[in-house]
Amino acid sequence: LTLTLTLTLTLALAAVTPAASLAAPRRAAATMAAAEMPRLRQCGPNELDATCFEPVEARAREQALEIITDVKADGEAGLLKHAWRLGDLAEGESKYIMSKEELKATYDSLDKDLQDLLLRTSARVRAFAEAQRASVQPCTVPIAGGEAGQTVEPVVSAGCYAPGGRYPLPSSVIMTAVTARTAGVKNVVVASPRPSPVTVAAAHVAGADALLCVGGAQAIAALAYGVGDGVPACDIIVGPGNKWVTAAKSIVSGNPNPNPN
Repeated sequence: LTLTLTLTLTLALAAVTPAASLAAPRRAAATMAAAEMPRLRQCGPNELDATCFEPVEARAREQALEIITDVKADGEAGLLKHAWRLGDLAEGESKYIMSKEELKATYDSLDKDLQDLLLRTSARVRAFAEAQRASVQPCTVPIAGGEAGQTVEPVVSAGCYAPGGRYPLPSSVIMTAVTARTAGVKNVVVASPRPSPVTVAAAHVAGADALLCVGGAQAIAALAYGVGDGVPACDIIVGPGNKWVTAAKSIVSGNPNPNPN
């Protein structure tokens, strides 16, 4: 009886509580949230430092250049040196490439739902890439004194970078490697540090020839200059990355592939 009366009284009091008495705590909470929210400061052009327009952080560029210089000069030894130092590979581990067979084996180990998701996603990207490729055609037109025209040819080798570690992006593998393969690129190499199984499987679905299990500036250098038998010097390097990846890409940009095959 006591419990019943208490519950009834509580419900009755709640029913007649004025809305205004609940509004005050809500306003206080909203005021606190507004106070904690960061505010954007407006700046005029004359207040901006010239360095704001530099897309690559100076210190990151220096560090990336040091790594690139080592990999370019020492090849696999330089790559492993920085892969060990930065935690891409366990100290002393010398296997840094996954073959097509290993990519497929990882894909086969996934649940069917995840396999189907990767297949559907890659099919959508491939359909658009095929439409893009079809929209640009070779052509020749007569002009005074001869002809002018264009040819459309894929590059020989493409390096596709995908962030890994704590924030893997298998979507980056699909968006870059599928597009490269659809364009007719002969050699497609994916690079991703400490790749998750779904990233490895995405490389298989995208048709990559190999996966370089290294990241950062050391991976960009390996893609730019080639390392060992599994990573050719790439004509183009695509995909997102952190500030060291961005710095490395800016440094090797325009570097010609010295040994196209």
